[in-house]
Amino acid sequence: MTPVITRVAADQWHAIDDGLTVGRGNTSRRPDGRLFVSVDAWHDAVFDQLAAVMLAELPAPLYTVLDAEESAMAENWRRAGFVERRRERHYLVSLETRITARPPAGVTLVGGEDVFRAEVEGTESAGAEVGLIRLTPLMRSDGTPRIARIASIEVRADQRRRGIGRALLAHGLDALRERGFRMASVDVDETDTAAIVLVEGAGARRTSNSLELMWEN
Repeated sequence: MTPVITRVAADQWHAIDDGLTVGRGNTSRRPDGRLFVSVDAWHDAVFDQLAAVMLAELPAPLYTVLDAEESAMAENWRRAGFVERRRERHYLVSLETRITARPPAGVTLVGGEDVFRAEVEGTESAGAEVGLIRLTPLMRSDGTPRIARIASIEVRADQRRRGIGRALLAHGLDALRERGFRMASVDVDETDTAAIVLVEGAGARRTSNSLELMWEN
């Protein structure tokens, strides 16, 4: 099979064989600026041809993400030159259960809307940021809340194990609840034990695992 690969749009490629579409390729850019690629093909040979054309026309680095159980698809991407970047656990957190946590002495939470920060107070370092939670609320077309994503939870290395992360998480979830959200999702790096303990301690339920691969040419 030798399909004709055509770029039909800035972010789409089609593989055509004898008038039939036997494969498609797409790109999408994440809010952090990274470019992700995907390929859906009937046969591995078509996947390889689509991937080769797309990689020749796109700037590095490129990323792709798939279910961690999709070993055959992962092998396709590895043949194209992609290497494993990280594995993530995906969680859902019900906002119907409230968690209670206050920041430790000398730390206050500030901010609003989608970003809350933990800052030092009452010392020479007053105002210094020691932690942050960033939220991405997703709305339905009619403007009502759908689901919120916890985009990141960060605590400065020298301030960990003080309860700052849990206080930020509790505060962020309370803010989402007040805005009408009932559910939040969060992705955690498989190697980040502290974050896993934090979200599971808040009652998060793991829904799936994913594998992220990267190509740097």
